[in-house]
Amino acid sequence: MTIRQKALSYVRKYAPALGLGAAAVSALPPYYFLPGVFLAFSGLIILLNRAESKKQAACLGFWFGFGFFSVGLSWVCNAFLIEGMGFEALVPLPPIGFGLWGGLFPAAAGVIAVCFPKGARRLVAFSAAWGIMEWVRSWLFTGFPWNLLASVWTRWPAMMQSASVWGAFGLGVITVFMAGLPGLLKDQPKKSLRPVWSALCIALILIGYGDLRLRNVSDVSDTINGIKIRLVQPNIPQGQKWDKDEAEQHLMELVHLSRSEGAEQISHVIWPETATQFFLQEDKFARGMVMSALAPGGILLAGSLRLQRDEAGRPVKLFNSIVALNDLGIVLGKYDKSHLVPFGEYVPLAKFFPFIRKITPVQMDFGKGSGIKTTIIPRTLPAGMLVCYEVIFPGRIADKKTRPYWLINVTNDGWYGISAGPHQHFAAAQMRSVEEGLPLARSANTGISGMIDAYGRITASLELGTQGVVDAGLPRRTENPTFYAMYGNVIPLLFCMILLIAAALPYKMRRN
Repeated sequence: MTIRQKALSYVRKYAPALGLGAAAVSALPPYYFLPGVFLAFSGLIILLNRAESKKQAACLGFWFGFGFFSVGLSWVCNAFLIEGMGFEALVPLPPIGFGLWGGLFPAAAGVIAVCFPKGARRLVAFSAAWGIMEWVRSWLFTGFPWNLLASVWTRWPAMMQSASVWGAFGLGVITVFMAGLPGLLKDQPKKSLRPVWSALCIALILIGYGDLRLRNVSDVSDTINGIKIRLVQPNIPQGQKWDKDEAEQHLMELVHLSRSEGAEQISHVIWPETATQFFLQEDKFARGMVMSALAPGGILLAGSLRLQRDEAGRPVKLFNSIVALNDLGIVLGKYDKSHLVPFGEYVPLAKFFPFIRKITPVQMDFGKGSGIKTTIIPRTLPAGMLVCYEVIFPGRIADKKTRPYWLINVTNDGWYGISAGPHQHFAAAQMRSVEEGLPLARSANTGISGMIDAYGRITASLELGTQGVVDAGLPRRTENPTFYAMYGNVIPLLFCMILLIAAALPYKMRRN
């Protein structure tokens, strides 16, 4: 066989897996085309049942993952197209890089799956392996658990509620299993629709549990008395955000929005990540402007750069922070981001690759904060603070020792333009609220800003790419921590191990 014939044979064998991975993206936010996820995983299970070796299974999983991650994260290219940044030539890298990286995890799941007999047992094993690989993806190389499969359900609150028990990882396992069941139809006796009915029964059980959980809680309008939050969305284009000539103008826009109609009723104003070029903690002019942005007794929680200086006054560390100030311009507290973005806030292995620079326009690398903790601020209920993509990490967003009353997430999704990225980011925030049983207030530069209650329901929001404010009461947290909040990722991992053991048991033993 010639090289060309081998190449054509390879393409024919694995191109369907690539297409199925891309098709799965249609079920993610903002599309929510659920048939896409059923088509994708049913097709993949059919291919895995035909796999003749672990090598073939690994290749099928890899190309499925390449399609899923390269298409699902293609919006990252927008960050390289920001005018004046000089990264235009690197636009092809994100889809290729995310595809190569992301493909490794389904490849591993595929190898695990073919160690089990074909059919339902292989599907069970693959579903469990997918969940384990999503968990590995959340911490390997600092972690990047973006587009966890459970996010396909964030438009339907009832379907999300089981995440309070086993988190997004557990819900993702069930989603893969349900979506893959139709792929077993080929091996069923004629006219038998048992796999389809099984998928439907699982979905009804999840909906029933979710509906029961939501019926037993207060209405979304039940908020804490005396707290009215204003989420500010300035919608400043990323290409203009760091223009020094416009720094004061942008600060004025933030103040104007903060003081717009209804400001006298607002107790807390939240500005997005790095809302202004000014260092709010030490800049007297900026703090003076903040005073005019707040009603008497008001509190500002603003995304801001923060400098740490040595005894001589020289800057030694830079932090991406949330700074709290009152209406007198006094700094009441702060939170420093602890989970930094590689190549955005620091360069990994910079000693060995001195020629690589960050895509952000700040010369200093950012310092790492002390970690997730509940922040206590005067006249404010204890809060868990999250900067940008810190919100995407299941089980690692809230202080378990001192449970917060609410979560605050500030972000600058202006890097990603009008794309799927901000929708996917917002969906991750919804899932974290369900997992932890905590309301979440989100302020984003270009959107999506909104208030999410402790059950993942959106109580108020502002669309992507618009300027304005969102005024909302603070929903109540769940009375007790959720099962997932108490035990974290031990639960979905234990669930996955039980499934793998069940799939490995001899068939006769399982019948007895």
